[in-house]
Amino acid sequence: MKKNCLYIITLFFFVLFGRVCMAELKTISSTFSAPTGIAFDSKGAMYVTNWSGNSVVKINANNQREIVYSNISSPAGIVLDSQDNIYVSSYGDDYILKIDPNGKAEKISEGYHTPTGIAFSNDKQLLITNRSTGEIVSLDLANGSKKIIAKGLTTPVGVTQLPDNSLVVSQYSGRLTLIRANGEQVEIGKNFVRPGVGIVTLSPDTVAVIDNGADMVRKVDIKTGNVQTIASSLSSAVALAFHNNAYYIGTWGDGSVHMLSND
Repeated sequence: MKKNCLYIITLFFFVLFGRVCMAELKTISSTFSAPTGIAFDSKGAMYVTNWSGNSVVKINANNQREIVYSNISSPAGIVLDSQDNIYVSSYGDDYILKIDPNGKAEKISEGYHTPTGIAFSNDKQLLITNRSTGEIVSLDLANGSKKIIAKGLTTPVGVTQLPDNSLVVSQYSGRLTLIRANGEQVEIGKNFVRPGVGIVTLSPDTVAVIDNGADMVRKVDIKTGNVQTIASSLSSAVALAFHNNAYYIGTWGDGSVHMLSND
């Protein structure tokens, strides 16, 4: 009898708090064609790479949409610098595109191998995942020089750097890998099914990562290896950003971007 009562109480709290958590997940924009990357400018406007739509879309604070750039083959990763210049990787045509705040666009670097997720390093170099060659490339935006800083990976699609200069790389093959500053690689993706493009640094020892294969967003403690589920039941989740203490998640299954408060 006591066991049954305990089960009922536990189930009640699970259902109650589960509903509260799901209520925090809000769809803020839809009708995308495979949203793959998400980034924000200094004014809080959101930019989304529309993979299947071959475009970059801007959504301002009033939820108004604007196509910033079109005719880019399979845009994947996206980041903005402090001057609101936009950088986008073309997965289909193997180049990096820069779009300045006035809308002027130019290819600033070519010769990649299905570049997917991109991110800024601690010293403001552009980090690019070369999915098909299993590499992480560092691009010097000042002079255009490139350097391979990690290799031997399997389908890397997302990258972020920790304050200690370690990298964490999400790999579509099922691996999540910590690459220390000395080059040592350590697998930290316990329980991941298929890490996706979206990966962000939350603190010196914590990253959040899309688990595309499990339709989840997971948080990983680098030191302990503990993996926590932040959100689930996301239809083919791919994109991830963290902005103003909230997660922004792009899902291919329903072509939407969702927001989840971190409060």
